[in-house]
Amino acid sequence: MPPHALAPRAKRHHKRLLALILAALPASAALADTVWLDNGDQLTGTIKSLDGGILLVNTSYGGDIRVDFKHVKTLQSTDQLVVRDKNDAREYQAKLLRADPGKVVLAGAVTEEDDTRDLHQDVPLTSLNSINRNHELFGDTSFKGKLDASLLQTESTDRSQVYAVALSAEARRGLWRNTATGYYNRNKDDDSVSVNNYGGDYTLDRFLTQKAFWQGRVLYRADTVSEVRRQMAYGTGPGYQFWDDEMGAFSLSALAGRVHYRYDDGTSEASYAGSLRWDYSRYLSGKMFQVYTKGELLRPFEANAQFSINGEAGLRYNINSHLSVYVKYARNQVSGTRQTMNESIYGTGIGVSW
Repeated sequence: MPPHALAPRAKRHHKRLLALILAALPASAALADTVWLDNGDQLTGTIKSLDGGILLVNTSYGGDIRVDFKHVKTLQSTDQLVVRDKNDAREYQAKLLRADPGKVVLAGAVTEEDDTRDLHQDVPLTSLNSINRNHELFGDTSFKGKLDASLLQTESTDRSQVYAVALSAEARRGLWRNTATGYYNRNKDDDSVSVNNYGGDYTLDRFLTQKAFWQGRVLYRADTVSEVRRQMAYGTGPGYQFWDDEMGAFSLSALAGRVHYRYDDGTSEASYAGSLRWDYSRYLSGKMFQVYTKGELLRPFEANAQFSINGEAGLRYNINSHLSVYVKYARNQVSGTRQTMNESIYGTGIGVSW
């Protein structure tokens, strides 16, 4: 074929390639959720939640952005979200589609008095109470973690030093959830150490349904000051995830297993035991605040120890999506007929999450 005949064909090929690239650009942009504001501005990103009149949007250019919902003109999403109206009588599993100012089209399904039906209608924005994004049970691996640290030193007549570090990490893949935690606490007044303990635990959950799971757990705690120098426990049993979404999570599990204690006089004992574990968290004001509590109540069946409890409760203020400030109260207690532990820790510090 003559060279001059190839030129028009090459030009047509380049034009087609350019047209495909240009056509793909708006399609890529359409993958983002969009929020239109009453001042004419437009946010693109991922709609995370609506709670307490605050809409939370995660953007690639500004991180988490909180918007007063009364300034939203309309909005749209690429995925189905969980939407509740203000009287909590209806729950929507629907995409949000752009509508006239002050409204949004809900395209999906609505549950009303145990009846589910298809839906495609516009509703006033003022009728919406919450928007949420459920965590997918199935999917690729996800990983998140948090490091809390509190370091305090005071000097007057005496010198006081307080160190507290806590690390937690969670990895999920499909039906499996892995959770690991570790901590270290130390309080020193001059040459006297009043608190010096460390430990951690590992939990493996295998989901049987969207809510029910089977759990296995191992735990280790050591203390160089209290009468109970070491605790080791392992167990397995059923659990239930009441909810797990952008606004928080709540789960309970009941385990049966074995617990080992070692005391400061060198003696030790072991017993079969049962335990109840809990893990609750709730975000408020567009995930600006978080209240949480987690822990375990354990009852040995045969040992001199009658029961033990370890847990904590706290409040966290999220400065941004990675940095936070927290206050918390932690309790570690072992009660029995021989030697006991009764420890309370009040703490505040900085948290880093990823």
